[in-house]
Amino acid sequence: MERIEHDLHQGEDDWHAFRLDHFGASELVFALGLSKKESRTGLLHAKKTGIARQFSQWLQENVLDRGHELEASARPIVARLIGKKLYPSTYSIGKISASVDGLTADGSTAWEHKQYNKEYFDKVAAGEVPEEHMPKCQQELMVTGADKLIFTISDGTEENMVSTEVLPCPEWFEKIRATWAQFEIDLENYVPIEVIEKEQPDAIRQLPAVLIRASGGLVESN
Repeated sequence: MERIEHDLHQGEDDWHAFRLDHFGASELVFALGLSKKESRTGLLHAKKTGIARQFSQWLQENVLDRGHELEASARPIVARLIGKKLYPSTYSIGKISASVDGLTADGSTAWEHKQYNKEYFDKVAAGEVPEEHMPKCQQELMVTGADKLIFTISDGTEENMVSTEVLPCPEWFEKIRATWAQFEIDLENYVPIEVIEKEQPDAIRQLPAVLIRASGGLVESN
């Protein structure tokens, strides 16, 4: 299949529509059942219903938004270290897609950045890519056609930054294609389960709300 570059900007309506209709690199870990954050069934449900996963305001501001800020700070540092500029890019091959944090103009080097985490920082410093992130890296390599990917953990500064190279793996590429082929079949057959809230009896509905006042301990309750 043809490799296509897409002119998309994260957070805009066309970007969300694209993500719902494609199988993104960041979703592969869910499709493989390797994530503690989301199940494979959860991903099937989101794709089938078109309902995007909702994030709390705290998570959005302190993890997602913060992560993008650190990524933007780290990009020019990494670009200087490798001697080539990096450009955020989105590609697809059929329905399999990848949005990379950076790609050189000649397409030879991709870049993936993750926010500082002590455990992951130490692993990358030892030349190891955390298991949770390897699927994303390999799908980005497959879809972009890059010769290598630089995986970086940082807080946006060069002082607290470590990187390691990830090379394309044919066995991973076969696994990616097989995983999404099966996922597409399961998605076609998936029937969303509607959760209906059980109506409470009148006696329960009419009870007063519980009121508790505390100051170091329980002092008053209805």
